[in-house]
Amino acid sequence: MSQTDKTLIEPDLMKMLERLSIVSRKLFPGAMKGKRRSIRRGSSVEFADYRDYQPGDDFRFIDWNIYARLNKLFLKTFVEEENIYIHILLDISQSMNFGIPSKLEYGKKIATALGYIGLVDLDMVMMTVFAESLNGLRPMRGKDQIFKILGFLESTAISTEMEKPASSLMDSCLKRYAIRTPYRGVAIIISDFLVPQNVYENALKTLLYKDFDVRVIQILSNEELQPSLSGELKLQDSESGEVKEVTITDRLMAGYQKRLTAFCRNLEEFCTMNNIVYLRASTSQPLENLILMELRKKQVLV
Repeated sequence: MSQTDKTLIEPDLMKMLERLSIVSRKLFPGAMKGKRRSIRRGSSVEFADYRDYQPGDDFRFIDWNIYARLNKLFLKTFVEEENIYIHILLDISQSMNFGIPSKLEYGKKIATALGYIGLVDLDMVMMTVFAESLNGLRPMRGKDQIFKILGFLESTAISTEMEKPASSLMDSCLKRYAIRTPYRGVAIIISDFLVPQNVYENALKTLLYKDFDVRVIQILSNEELQPSLSGELKLQDSESGEVKEVTITDRLMAGYQKRLTAFCRNLEEFCTMNNIVYLRASTSQPLENLILMELRKKQVLV
């Protein structure tokens, strides 16, 4: 693996990720055999249960010992294992370019780690970035496909759309994704969610309506959570380009913290009410801690 690849995922972390799985709270019929227990009854070696014989059933699965005792036909059923689809959607709008490291770079690392977990688990992984439009890879399966994810994310830059804030198009992008994607599964949205409340609500509701199992990872930079600003400043909106002169006072900073807290609380409450797993992360948080501890606490991973 090249030095560039290591910026997104370290070999030591990859070894730890191989022991994890992405949790699905819904049962989705998969397209190929994988490692997950299916809602269907198949022909694997693991016995599941008995059921009454129905005309047309395969005689090979009749339990003749029970028939000899009870004079009634029972069919043995077995657990079938299959994959699910893991949809990872990463926000690349202008606001994600803020911070050191930027929220986008941190988001890429999360997306890479989750993608690798899905690939190792023989799930079908779909990696997509969005801003004013959607761009993504075809469904992938198998751990060797991680190099496609690395190449795709390494070459992905922040959106340059400035005429209209790309973040305001979150709802249209995710709606389009939900409608056009034929494969339902776990949808993990990685974004700062710095958009009007109705925008993210409409986006997430569409995914829910289309029967995705939705998870939200909100990324904020440490500079946004605990800004160290003071004095006379010129601040530029990263998406609209608008510049404003402001005087930073203690009162202004207190108001900012209050609004930020309310904004994050509204997003979390919306997610809770709609059975969406919500996690807020700071870019200052070590990636290993986020993946191996926080996402497991939230039962996004097991």
